[in-house]
Amino acid sequence: MLVLYNRIEVTHNLFQILQTIQPTQLYVAGDGCKADNTLDRTHVYQTRAVIQPAWPCQMHTLWQDEHLGKSKMIFKAMQWFFENEEEGIILFEDTLPTYDFFPYCEELLRQYRNDEQVFSIGSTYLRHRSRQKYKKRLRRGGSSYFFSSYATSWGFATWRNRWQDFTYSMAQYDNEKIAGIVANYMKKPRHRSYWTSRFNIIKKSNAPYWDYQINLHVWAHNGICIQPYLNLVTNVGFKGNEKRRIRHLRKNAYPIMPLTHPKEKEINHKEDRFMFRHIYKRAYFYLFRDWLKDIFPNKKEEEK
Repeated sequence: MLVLYNRIEVTHNLFQILQTIQPTQLYVAGDGCKADNTLDRTHVYQTRAVIQPAWPCQMHTLWQDEHLGKSKMIFKAMQWFFENEEEGIILFEDTLPTYDFFPYCEELLRQYRNDEQVFSIGSTYLRHRSRQKYKKRLRRGGSSYFFSSYATSWGFATWRNRWQDFTYSMAQYDNEKIAGIVANYMKKPRHRSYWTSRFNIIKKSNAPYWDYQINLHVWAHNGICIQPYLNLVTNVGFKGNEKRRIRHLRKNAYPIMPLTHPKEKEINHKEDRFMFRHIYKRAYFYLFRDWLKDIFPNKKEEEK
């Protein structure tokens, strides 16, 4: 499934990859334009027009008339997608996957289809690692991917039965239950404090925030996620960001096939510590702060 909004050029670049892959089933969901914004309306419809399969393909569309915003649009699109499919691959308009991303997802969807502890197949690896270093790792007996507490969502695959009870509402979790869920995964006090405070802020504001709530969903079900040892999807949406720590999340994508599977299904805590220290605690600090500004805008700015 492909989720769109209004980015014409990056959607075109992504569609060029899909033309090469030529999926036989293509689900496309598009957010609506912002109210009373003629330019946004034009961009929204031009972006949708990019998706014109010229190969044998059954295309399904879900076009929104009103603007929902990223998180709500993802939620609605995922619900729609899994009303029709048992499993699948999800991409967004501002991502650019390597060709190996697709067979990587397909193989792991088969591999862990009946293992309901595995909730998500991620595509993101944010350490700097070249293809040469990756091959060296394999020669030493390493695997192509690892198991993580964290779900990455710039391009991923999952199953209906792992997703079906996901909700942005956190009303079912009181503060004590949230603390207990976090404690099962986060052993260090500062990690527990970070995640507990983030979840409590989101719960108090009663607002959707995709990147954090997907982790709560996984942890509440005692799940784990797969992450590759090579980055497979470039998030081109970060290219022009004025903050260097956010631009730094834009990593090159590399081929990874064929896969070497890990011998044991255990969380790689070393890699998770890197994710917490360099991604969630640093880069995601700015993303989270900007999101709060959107939810609770400055009154002076509103008066302008």
